[in-house]
Amino acid sequence: MYQVLEQAKVVWEANSELINFCQIEGSLRSNNLRPTTTIGSSLVTKANYHASKENMPLIRAIKNHANEASWLQTYSTSEVGEDFSNRHCYFELIGPKGHFYAEKIRVFICYWGEHLNYKWHSHEAEEMYYILGGKARFRTKTMKKILKAGDTQIHKSWESHSMDTLEEPMLAFILWRGNGLNQLAKIDE
Repeated sequence: MYQVLEQAKVVWEANSELINFCQIEGSLRSNNLRPTTTIGSSLVTKANYHASKENMPLIRAIKNHANEASWLQTYSTSEVGEDFSNRHCYFELIGPKGHFYAEKIRVFICYWGEHLNYKWHSHEAEEMYYILGGKARFRTKTMKKILKAGDTQIHKSWESHSMDTLEEPMLAFILWRGNGLNQLAKIDE
């Protein structure tokens, strides 16, 4: 996972929005997580992502090292449905429970298959999405917009938000900061 971490740092350090949202804390020690898979994690390496050339080294590192990641799912099938459960997954790259330990931030790599509805959900931690590849329609109670590779979206603490992927899968770099780092998102519907 060191290659994924190094490429993530390159993307992070080249983007002022990511830097301003939160900082990587010094040197990060490995948590020595064991690899795990989900049904959706096998799709990550097969997908083609429309992305900028700046994001491609990170995307390649994620695909090349996907079998080393500790892939997870946030929700039960009863909460989000079987299709969503089968075509969404994530791993925590940096954070208290991540591949690399940090106490004050969490950094996730997340995958969604095409034409998925990520229901209205919220969490205490503040969040920034950075789209690595693909695109999706994002919604809050006051905004709707399509994000594509290189775009960002911030969600405030407990701000309910939802998303629909479009005609292609999406891979995102998601940063969390603030209170509630030890809690996961909850479905609001």
